[in-house]
Amino acid sequence: MKTRKVLEDFDAYGWETPTREIATEVGLEPEQIVRLDTNTSPYRPDAAMRTLARLLPKVGVNDYPDTSYHGLAEGISRYTGKGLDRLVVTNGADEGLDITTKVFVDQGDEVIIPTPTYSMYRIGAQLMGAKVKAVPRGPDFELQADKVLEAVGPRTSLIFLCNPNNPTGNYSPIEEVERIVRESGVGVLLDEAYFEMCGKTAIDLTDKYENLIVCRTMSKAFSMAGVRVGYLVAKARTVEVLNKVRPPNSLSVLSVILGEAGFSHLDEMRRHVRATVRERGRLFVELRKMKGRLTAFPSETNFILIRPEGARADDVQKRLMKKGLVLRNLSKVRGAENCLRCTVGSAETNARLVTELKEILGA
Repeated sequence: MKTRKVLEDFDAYGWETPTREIATEVGLEPEQIVRLDTNTSPYRPDAAMRTLARLLPKVGVNDYPDTSYHGLAEGISRYTGKGLDRLVVTNGADEGLDITTKVFVDQGDEVIIPTPTYSMYRIGAQLMGAKVKAVPRGPDFELQADKVLEAVGPRTSLIFLCNPNNPTGNYSPIEEVERIVRESGVGVLLDEAYFEMCGKTAIDLTDKYENLIVCRTMSKAFSMAGVRVGYLVAKARTVEVLNKVRPPNSLSVLSVILGEAGFSHLDEMRRHVRATVRERGRLFVELRKMKGRLTAFPSETNFILIRPEGARADDVQKRLMKKGLVLRNLSKVRGAENCLRCTVGSAETNARLVTELKEILGA
């Protein structure tokens, strides 16, 4: 069987192990497993679910959705303050990343990625035949704009930025982002998947710069990871090009309904975000009390990056998993060696996590 050469020895995305497999491995029931490795919300979007329940008997699942997703786009427009001609509705943020990469990247191009960060940037670029130039973040995971700009060359076609950054949780000043957009002269994809958790955004820079695309999702703050709704924001001319490669009907009619309902119940989303931010603060304080045994890095997202001191992250992860708590292991990620990433859960879940970490680390 002949396949593309790029797939030979390809470093694929590290899929999360299914809950049922974890449960079997550690001898627990699936309902006893708490996923703190996916950065999803512990809260359900009940208002949106009630809307879906009311409309479900009349949903035309036998037909395709409106390919413009007009009602959903109107909700996004109200939320962002940007016109319909400035938006591209996508199947989650990952489709937004894929569309942007297809628009900007040709075989043999170079793509710049400050690291550590979300691995799908690298994967998307390499699948298009690009060479990835990784620019390490600073000692506190700060974005180093000077080094990013120094890496720009004649073959550079796209720069990926994540703000706040995953998996480090820190936020880069908008001025640094704007400088990269302005001085690089190439496409810049700014991933704002977690922006609601920090309340800061560079979205208004899309009014000014044609080479900036802001990518967002409903998976985090809106509690809709399973719904798969995202969107891109850019200048109208850029949106015209993005739409050339946007696939038709990639969202289901159910996703469209839930997405529309989510933007109609912003009060619920904002209540959940406030609860998450409060819990993030409490969890961070408790984790910092284990100083000497564990380092917790400041976060403006719905997760916290931690590094066990005097213990292997692999061992800590395995021991937590036996208790039903699943954290993301980043030990093999350059720049995040021996680190784990834990999603901010409910107050009860966070208290359990702290208790188990104290026992494991002897803190």
